[in-house]
Amino acid sequence: MKLSDVLATGHVLLPLRAATVKEATEQLADRLVAAGAVAEPQRLLAVIKHAWPEDMVSVGEHAFLPHFRTEAVRGLVAAVGIAPAPIRWEKDPHRTARIVVLIVAPPRETPTYLQVVGAFARTLSSPANVLALLAAKSAEQVVQLPALAAIELPSHLTVRDVMTTRVRTIGPEETLGGAARYMVEHDVRALPVVDDAGSLLGMITHRELLRFLIPDYLQRTKSGEFRAPTKTQAQRGGDPKQILVKEAMARAVLCLSEDQTLTDVANLISAKDVDRFPVVREGVVVGFLTRADLIRRLIIAP
Repeated sequence: MKLSDVLATGHVLLPLRAATVKEATEQLADRLVAAGAVAEPQRLLAVIKHAWPEDMVSVGEHAFLPHFRTEAVRGLVAAVGIAPAPIRWEKDPHRTARIVVLIVAPPRETPTYLQVVGAFARTLSSPANVLALLAAKSAEQVVQLPALAAIELPSHLTVRDVMTTRVRTIGPEETLGGAARYMVEHDVRALPVVDDAGSLLGMITHRELLRFLIPDYLQRTKSGEFRAPTKTQAQRGGDPKQILVKEAMARAVLCLSEDQTLTDVANLISAKDVDRFPVVREGVVVGFLTRADLIRRLIIAP
């Protein structure tokens, strides 16, 4: 599959006149709608408005690649916009670019979607390709860029090729307060819980932290429910920050093996709506893999 297979002249917006990446994304979505590439326009626009992608790729100073998985489209499509003036990224106003590529795919095409995001990012990391796009005078010239037809999508990657081997973990006897501080300090959203031998016992994520650390009076106000304190919490004066990780962790954890393929992982992300996985070998944690890891690996794949 080539990048030119997911891009048509009707998907190109030239010139793109937008101040921010989100504004540019909305305009490119409108272009896809006008081209008949979107089955449910309102659904796509709602996704863009309310579910801004956490893994949006920024290719240096060259381009932004917002990307979404949604049933609003029947198949994978892309739209390209080229602006006469730099567009700023809301997350980092000092980072700007003139090229924005919107990539949208239904969840069932997650494997291809991940590959296409990476392939576009690699293409746009080349200054020559960027200059060729910025020099384009028409949608036809954009679509006919040789690099879009030449690049091959990566294949045959395994979890071993993609995973992070320096895994941040936590012990079962640590407190939730300690886990929360550790996650904030290291900017992680999930921690495998392991014993002294490195064997996986469970997982602690933002979900568990919020479940236990949100004050009980807020829980009662919203739901009328009262959660009895855990044994540890009662012993430590009712402070939820003193709850032990082993009492709050998720025990049913979806794991990966090192030999699973990229397609296996992408299908799991789509089917199970999970984007963080411990990688285990004979029960011992040897790696960790997130959707962001997949994107980064695909960007630098040869």
